[in-house]
Amino acid sequence: MTLHHRTFDTVVIGGGQAGPSLASKLDARGEKVAVFQEGPFGGTCLNDGCRPTKALRASAHAARAARDGARYGVHVDGVTVNVAEAVERKDALIDGWRQGATDYYENHETISYVTARARLEGKQGDLYAVRCGDGADDVVTAPRIIINTGARSVPPAVPGLDAVDYLDHHTLLDLKEAPARLIVIGGSYIGLELGQIWARFGSHVTILEHGQRVASREDADISEMVADMLRDEGLDIRTGAAIARVDQSDAGVTVTFEDGTTLEGDRVLVAAGRVPNSDDLGLDTVGVATNKRGYIDTDEHFLTSTPGIYAVGDVNGRGAFTHTSYQDHEILADHLAGGDRSVARRISTYAMFTDPPLGRVGLTKADAVAQGLNVSVADYQFKDLTRAALDGVTAGLMRLVIDEDADRLVGAAVFGLAGDEVVQALSLLMHVDGPASALETWLPIHPTVAEFLPTVYRARGPVEG
Repeated sequence: MTLHHRTFDTVVIGGGQAGPSLASKLDARGEKVAVFQEGPFGGTCLNDGCRPTKALRASAHAARAARDGARYGVHVDGVTVNVAEAVERKDALIDGWRQGATDYYENHETISYVTARARLEGKQGDLYAVRCGDGADDVVTAPRIIINTGARSVPPAVPGLDAVDYLDHHTLLDLKEAPARLIVIGGSYIGLELGQIWARFGSHVTILEHGQRVASREDADISEMVADMLRDEGLDIRTGAAIARVDQSDAGVTVTFEDGTTLEGDRVLVAAGRVPNSDDLGLDTVGVATNKRGYIDTDEHFLTSTPGIYAVGDVNGRGAFTHTSYQDHEILADHLAGGDRSVARRISTYAMFTDPPLGRVGLTKADAVAQGLNVSVADYQFKDLTRAALDGVTAGLMRLVIDEDADRLVGAAVFGLAGDEVVQALSLLMHVDGPASALETWLPIHPTVAEFLPTVYRARGPVEG
């Protein structure tokens, strides 16, 4: 936590997935670099996002496997989940990674890593000023600023919610026991993932989605498959749920709907709404522009409207994922070294980590049709895949979306066993701009999920309707 200088070549505000890695690259090039991080190292992913949720997901998967063992000839009596022990395992993993990285940067001989809130404070001559404390001397300067402050959860404007002891994706991860009845407000990726985990931990979970379907950015039939899979596990999935208010009650919490009906629960998880951490950075003091949602406007190399100031990660609105944030740092590092990498060529790739997961790349079928492409689509049910049958995980669908005129894959969805891994082979094909027809002659390994990609490709046909 030492400031080696007062004037730097680059000041990084935020210690998420992009900032520290970028600082290391710039330091290796001989630059004087400072990183300011308010709160624990690692941003959302490390502390209360990707990694801790996947640690708990692994515990939930083990619970499901134990309860389901009889199907495989494995009989386990009296399966119970000790949530406190699952959380302890999660914490041991996360604390180790976080402490190791923190120690590395705090004791770095040349990078100045400081745990402090930082904000822009205009200019001092040709340099940008960054305040990192309340004292007169708590100001550093640099000609280049990189903002990596991420985003945060915000509750929806539901009457009464602010008076309820609700959970969010931070506080839920530290519960030591599963609520008997858990209500989840929000049927998008976070709500579905966490809802399934806590259902496997023993909660009766009800997911309330205001829209007409969960995971609404996906094709409608895939959204419905996800909902059906969760319903088969016992989750109560309600779409078109118009909430009038939420109140604390003697039993826990009461949700009242606009039609006058109510739902009782012990705890409520709010898994809807995120905003960028751009509102208290002093952006106005240096003329950095944001859009109407508060995300910082950038060009294809993450330069903001102000020369010398860049924004990477969730705060720029170009991807709300760890992998996009990390790639932001690689693209910017390349650009600052004179390279030609650009975010303009990035193809959207992500996963929803339900179990089984949904892997996604590129356009949905609906989006491709809306763009007027000469689209063919190949759908293949997981129940017809050998590996899925062997593993006993047969829910799901593999979908390829192909531009026939260009012989290019323009999108894919793999909802099912190993969907988060299989989709990356398709993402790589798109990244290198390879022909879709290459899938037909590819030699895959048997027995795997991916081995059916040539078969799926051959099954393509025109979009009906």
